[in-house]
Amino acid sequence: MKERIVIVEWDDASSNSGYYDKKYPENFTPVKTRTVGYFIKKDKVAIIVSQERFYDEKDEPDMDRHIVTIPNGMIRKITNLKEG
Repeated sequence: MKERIVIVEWDDASSNSGYYDKKYPENFTPVKTRTVGYFIKKDKVAIIVSQERFYDEKDEPDMDRHIVTIPNGMIRKITNLKEG
């Protein structure tokens, strides 16, 4: 089975507990984010990657943990790091 490790560059939501200040609009923008992980799936809604992958006794992928789901509308770029 080919494995893909990807970097997903995306805009995450942000929050600010204070009042909106017109002088500092940069305090109220999405946060540029990068997530690196094992590619699991991409469909019309989102990409799914895992931070950890476990292998069976035959060295085949068995399970994934620490799953990140990023909606497509938030994604800026996806880069493949490894195919093997």
